[in-house]
Amino acid sequence: MTASDRMYLGPQLLASALDMPRWQFERADAAEMLPAREHAQGWTPAQVEQIRALVPAIVARFGAEHPIGMTRCADRLAHRLSLPVQPGDIAALAEAGHLEVVDTFTNRGTTYDLYAPAAVDALAVDVVQAVITARTEWTAASVTADEACARLDWKWDELERVATERGLMTGRYGRYQRTDIDALAADTDLVEQVRADRVVTADHAAREILDVERRHFDIMVEHGWVKPIRHHTKEVGRYRTVQVPLYRTRDVEALLDTPDVDFEALRATPKGTKSPLLDLVGGRKASRARVIRAFLDRFGAEHGIEMWGWWVPGPDRWEIDWERLDNGPTKADVAAAIDAHPGLRAYRRDIQLHSDAGAAIRFARAMLEPNVAVILDTETTDRYGAVCEIAVIDACTGKTLLDTLINPGTPITPDAQAVHGISDDDVTAEGVPDWKTVYPKVLRATKDRIVLAYKADYDQTVIVGDCARAGIRRTRLADANHWADVMILRANHARSPRWLPNGGGHRSLGDAQETRRHLQRMTAP
Repeated sequence: MTASDRMYLGPQLLASALDMPRWQFERADAAEMLPAREHAQGWTPAQVEQIRALVPAIVARFGAEHPIGMTRCADRLAHRLSLPVQPGDIAALAEAGHLEVVDTFTNRGTTYDLYAPAAVDALAVDVVQAVITARTEWTAASVTADEACARLDWKWDELERVATERGLMTGRYGRYQRTDIDALAADTDLVEQVRADRVVTADHAAREILDVERRHFDIMVEHGWVKPIRHHTKEVGRYRTVQVPLYRTRDVEALLDTPDVDFEALRATPKGTKSPLLDLVGGRKASRARVIRAFLDRFGAEHGIEMWGWWVPGPDRWEIDWERLDNGPTKADVAAAIDAHPGLRAYRRDIQLHSDAGAAIRFARAMLEPNVAVILDTETTDRYGAVCEIAVIDACTGKTLLDTLINPGTPITPDAQAVHGISDDDVTAEGVPDWKTVYPKVLRATKDRIVLAYKADYDQTVIVGDCARAGIRRTRLADANHWADVMILRANHARSPRWLPNGGGHRSLGDAQETRRHLQRMTAP
């Protein structure tokens, strides 16, 4: 079927019939240079000749070539005029009114200006030469931001801050007037002040400025020889951030003049051996760490309880926690004792009473008491699939209360089998019970106990799912209050920003036994 045989012509077919580039046709249509469509879905064949008569006017308005960007404009001019035209010169010509932006093009969020090739071809050589001359003169009289930073030994943000304060605006191409940068470089006090006010991390301070191991610098920080001026928030995981202390360069450099500190001896100290600084600080005012540890020992002995303390390096904070006993000291009692302690009172803002690690210790000790908890683990046919193996052990004694394969009534996926090694043949063998048969045994093994699991919400979900599929409408194991998660508390105890793998071998009994070992390790700080 030809175009003349059709009842209507759409944009693409009409542009082809007129032998017009699609871009010309679209611009003419957008500019309402085409007659209205006589058919609901396009133009009729009778309108083709009427529109053909408009083609010269369309070409005259929009040009015979598609608009082009600055790079192609520069190449076109350079070829025609034999001049060193650069893309930036095209923008300068447009700003001076010699070129007009006729269209734009957006790619990956960046919009580019487009120009008519005919207008580029019409530019006179003297107009283009004037722009090139202005550029070369400015380039000779200016420097890039990188060159300015290298001259001043500054960073980009430092240069930008001083330039803004002094009104030194960048010109074309993001360059600075050379005389302005020369004037800054001549102000040696300013150059040194900016560099000295620069903030650095502890690692940079130790290795780049002092040229010592980080542990030596940490001792200096702990004893108050240098203090951070602010903290920077750093992401260390999807849901976790830490506060990284930042130190002023001049404060760190001042440490090099600390009396009685032999930095050459520090640098020569082998790794893993005692820092010479520890002998030096021994006769000085007690450090914050020493004061806090002494308080924990004395307060714990007075009340017959264990006291625990952790230094958190990110925010440079101490977390204090303790064994909670009936009629034992409360948080208010500990806070009052700290406020009354003459050597500790000054560090009150550096101390947090209570920690996730301490809560994990108390939890583990409570769960390992007789007749309190059991540990449960499952293996499944797929992620959140049916249970194909389950084990329950006594948290206190480690005694196995239940350990059995289960016929899930559904195939085990290859991915799941690759993890736990249980095959369809294993669970369909003679004598392997189904969920309805095993479920009463699970209830008996967990009766009146807290159910512990490594990622408890997973095991609870698959158990409740199997009950639903088996027609078991009510189960106390659907209540989250009966469960507790060891995985989260283990990460808290290890002060880990991410969850740690169980490591039990991915069989139910082995995983349950490994979870118990984690609990046992968590009973100590």
